[in-house]
Amino acid sequence: MDALLPWANIATPLAWGGALVFLRVMACLTMMPDIGDRTVSMRVRVMLGLVLTVALDAGLGVVAVAPPEHTLMMLPVVAREIVLGAALGLAVRLIYAAIQVGGDIAGINMGLSLDVLFNAASGEQQLALGRLFGVIATLFFFALGGHLIVTATLFEHLRAFPVGDGAFALPSTEVIAEVGVHMMRSAVLLAAPVLAVTLILNMAMGFIMRVVPSINIFGVGLSILMIGGFVAMSLEGEAVRLFIEHELDALPERMFELSGVLPGGP
Repeated sequence: MDALLPWANIATPLAWGGALVFLRVMACLTMMPDIGDRTVSMRVRVMLGLVLTVALDAGLGVVAVAPPEHTLMMLPVVAREIVLGAALGLAVRLIYAAIQVGGDIAGINMGLSLDVLFNAASGEQQLALGRLFGVIATLFFFALGGHLIVTATLFEHLRAFPVGDGAFALPSTEVIAEVGVHMMRSAVLLAAPVLAVTLILNMAMGFIMRVVPSINIFGVGLSILMIGGFVAMSLEGEAVRLFIEHELDALPERMFELSGVLPGGP
């Protein structure tokens, strides 16, 4: 037994360091869209987290952290890793949120507010057009290498914020407000072509009703709005791609900002 003590003294810091890296990675994956949704089983998420943890841990040179002497002292260390990982995943989720809200705004103005689907991933009801925009965002995210950007940013974040370090900083209120405003502004800009077309069509139908009151404009109004909205949507596919491309370029900085630190230093 005495011969095993030196090995235990070496293995314990390595195991504790790897566990902390795993906690941050899992918190990030759980907070991210698609991967963190209910439709993805916990077993798949844990396996993906383990693979990323092994790769990141090896890239960092095998993280070794001395475990706290008392169990209660582990709680703030564990909570820190969970909060940091959740902040990283939140930055990715905000990109999806902007696109889905833009789809919801477009759907409401096209008269599709009654076309509601139950989203099993979030457990909430969602407009079908917003869900469609979310699927398109997922395709663009992986096609443009968003998963590689998230992995690289996780690695840089672990170097800037080593696991087991007591230093911790929350994002400022200005950063949180700016992120929220940016999300809503992006959603409105994505829905702007549909908003413009439906506004013009509504004004035209209102003018027709005033000129020819006998026409039942409500019988064809919804169809006109839907056709006009889908035509406008067909012309903004490139805009969605450019938006996601721009957001992916700014994603590392935003992930660090939501963690309370800018790239390059605390």
